[in-house]
Amino acid sequence: MSDKPNYRMERIERLLHELKYEVTRGMMEGEIDETIGFRFFVPISKRLPDGVVSCRFETRPVQRWAMHVEDLQPRLKVVSDNTA
Repeated sequence: MSDKPNYRMERIERLLHELKYEVTRGMMEGEIDETIGFRFFVPISKRLPDGVVSCRFETRPVQRWAMHVEDLQPRLKVVSDNTA
């Protein structure tokens, strides 16, 4: 069961890299708009009782000087459920 989180994380990272490629290519070729968004909720939170997890993807134009190094790659971490 310890391989399952790693598999899920690897799959998410691969999909995010594919998304980055498609968004970059689509914008550079003028096929998609510079402002797109996608939002959804995971209906349960392990950190907040009676909470949900908000997930969002958003693109918007910014000045080059406003870019941060932290924004250049996905920041994901594997969390474990130690209740078992």
